[in-house]
Amino acid sequence: MKLRIALTFTALALAAGSAYAKDLTTTEIADLVKAGTILSQDKLDAAALAEYPGGTIEEGEIEKHRRGYVYEVEVIAANGDEWDLDIDATNGKVLKKDQD
Repeated sequence: MKLRIALTFTALALAAGSAYAKDLTTTEIADLVKAGTILSQDKLDAAALAEYPGGTIEEGEIEKHRRGYVYEVEVIAANGDEWDLDIDATNGKVLKKDQD
């Protein structure tokens, strides 16, 4: 019984920890760009569009996650497909992409 409770608690703690994300204000983002901590919005958009040439940015936001700063963006590809991308805001590398 104690083992089951401990395992349940551990699973809940891990799930809660992986879900952490903090929305950043415009001022915080500007300060991070100025400090060179994250890339500019233009560079992050370019990284997203490099995955889907001819596509358009539908919406995007930069968040602070446990793993670092992540640009979460929705791209409409040239063929009309919708994609959700997670991009490392510090270097522009694509971390994850899912089709809607």
